[in-house]
Amino acid sequence: MSLINSEILYKPSYTYGEHEVIKRNNFRYYKIENLLVPSVTSILRVSKSTQDTYYSAKQSDSFEIGNMMHDYLDRYITNKNIYTENSKNSKIASNLSKVIIDNIFPKVTSFIASEATVHNEYSYAGTLDLLAEIDNKLTIIDYKSSYRKKSSYLIDEHFQQLAAYAIAHDKMHDTDIRQAMLFIVYKESYEFEVLTADFSLLSDYKCMWQDKLRYYNEVSL
Repeated sequence: MSLINSEILYKPSYTYGEHEVIKRNNFRYYKIENLLVPSVTSILRVSKSTQDTYYSAKQSDSFEIGNMMHDYLDRYITNKNIYTENSKNSKIASNLSKVIIDNIFPKVTSFIASEATVHNEYSYAGTLDLLAEIDNKLTIIDYKSSYRKKSSYLIDEHFQQLAAYAIAHDKMHDTDIRQAMLFIVYKESYEFEVLTADFSLLSDYKCMWQDKLRYYNEVSL
């Protein structure tokens, strides 16, 4: 199987820094100008009533597959060589990537940024999966792989994550991100779905995110 991008234009338009990610007490931080800035995903976890820090073997495999899939897609987008390992998880990640490339990427007019770190005045930081032009709209995208259908709660949380990134990117680079998308592929069936938050819904998710950020700041005092 070949994962070579020969069709969609990659046109990076913004500059992003590379920042060390530090994990402390099951909490992720980005080191930005010698400050430890909390990650969006960690802030979202704080708002949950319970946190399970135990991971099963299946969950560990799921994390590895997800990381590999992100790496393969980033290399596809940026026209880098893709090296796949001869392992079960690598093959699954490669197949998941191909589903996205064959069925979802055709919606993309151009790739603008891939695996780019953004932050909002050092209050939070995160790495967006993809910024692209779709239907003449600047669109922020997150890839998800899963064994089962995601709950409405998780879908809302994923869109709040994208809303946080959109706020940060718009502020850092004076952009106007108009919509957010989730590209979800299922590991066993290789079925997929695309969920979209238009500008109005994205605005609602931004408000939800701001509530979560305020809560985090209150409990972190």
